[in-house]
Amino acid sequence: MDILKKSFDGGFSENLYFNDDYEKDFIDEKGFDEWTEYRNDWEQYCRLEKESDFPPHLEFELNYSCNLRCPMCTWAVENAAEKKEDWFTFEDYKKIIDEAVSVGTKSIRLCYINEPLIRQDIDQFIDYAVNAGIIDVLITTNGTLLTKAMSKKLIESGLTKINVSLDAISEETYDKIRVGGNLKTTVKNIYDFLELRKEMNKKLPKIRLTFVASKINFHEYDSFVNYWKGKVDSLGIQHLQNPFGEGSFEDDKRGEEIILKKSPIPEKFCCPEPFKRLVLRSTGDTLPCCSFYAVDLVVGNWKKNSLKTIWNNDKMVELRKIHKSGEYYKNNICKNCIHNGTIISD
Repeated sequence: MDILKKSFDGGFSENLYFNDDYEKDFIDEKGFDEWTEYRNDWEQYCRLEKESDFPPHLEFELNYSCNLRCPMCTWAVENAAEKKEDWFTFEDYKKIIDEAVSVGTKSIRLCYINEPLIRQDIDQFIDYAVNAGIIDVLITTNGTLLTKAMSKKLIESGLTKINVSLDAISEETYDKIRVGGNLKTTVKNIYDFLELRKEMNKKLPKIRLTFVASKINFHEYDSFVNYWKGKVDSLGIQHLQNPFGEGSFEDDKRGEEIILKKSPIPEKFCCPEPFKRLVLRSTGDTLPCCSFYAVDLVVGNWKKNSLKTIWNNDKMVELRKIHKSGEYYKNNICKNCIHNGTIISD
């Protein structure tokens, strides 16, 4: 059986729509040769047609904190009783960016299990990476803190893409998923961002809305796409990851219904994540992918070793070996992720 090589660009997600000038605007801003080379390399990493001796992409968890309590998120569960926060220092970040640029890393995302816009200084992190030579700088946010003031800072910083996890078209559904948020406020933030970008005569950052599909919201999927298509730059569907097991949320009434039925896992499934990225947490823990499950799959510590050393250590080499051969089940954490958190589609 052929090995299925599935690309998850920025996570377990698929792009549904791009506006007509989406790629053109990146090329105009970054230059044809530089942008197309970067994107061509990325696609090859996703298809496992090319391997790099350095991490092509890095993700930074700049703050382990969030302003919402989404039931499918490990942060919400871990912090239900006691609030815990860890913050990445700017000095540590600069050292990592300098090393990353020196070895050839082209893209970063400033989030993991957190809400990045809690950090009012996030524009400084973006600006430093852009000026150092990072081509593509992304963030994913729930959008509740995307005020006009924050939008202005992000547009001016050189941010390339902003992804907003919205997940619903009705307040009733939104309130079940993005607990503590406000749909009207978030939608207004999105429109204000688009208007401000136009007023500033900027084409970047592109804004993408994501629909994290579950049984709670799937009935709104068509309405969501029909409403937002043409209004924002891109739309995507992100397949729900459930790191807790079915029915295991504290609120059992929602634990079962939030799980979206998955397609059968192919006999040979090949995950490209260990070929594309490292995730850096403020604690020093370094992970091979952006899955919730990866918190238990620590492959190194960026405080003790260089990025290139971690990328080429025995743990990463072994992960790439088993995934390239389609034998993901040889790693129990990868097996749990793929069987419990990944929806396979053609």
